[in-house]
Amino acid sequence: MAETPVRKICKGCRSESVTRDAWAEWDAERQEWVLGAVFDYAFCHNCASRTRIEDVPA
Repeated sequence: MAETPVRKICKGCRSESVTRDAWAEWDAERQEWVLGAVFDYAFCHNCASRTRIEDVPA
């Protein structure tokens, strides 16, 4: 069974213009960057400040 699609939104303004900090690691075998970790820090580009991200039905 497929998961229900969600949208990621800013808890404050409800905008979808949000990002999370992460790092990428170089994979020499694949010759590309791969996601290594995603951190808790979230930012809303609409509010121009740190935020909490909420999942809402798509």
